[in-house]
Amino acid sequence: GPGYQATTRFGHGLGSAFDPAAGLLGEVGKEMMEWQAQRRDLIEQRIGKLKARLYRYHMNGTIFPNNS
Repeated sequence: GPGYQATTRFGHGLGSAFDPAAGLLGEVGKEMMEWQAQRRDLIEQRIGKLKARLYRYHMNGTIFPNNS
């Protein structure tokens, strides 16, 4: 799905996918997505729609060379 990817010229990077499908996260991801869906309204009320969308996304990152 849609998301963003950012990298620097020094090898660091960060990527995310908004509203990821269960296929991306596997079987454990399905349980997590169900848990988050049950709390979606409460989360949106507390932190707003945009931040709530970021709360339930998939994210990856690297800090080269130590944490790749």
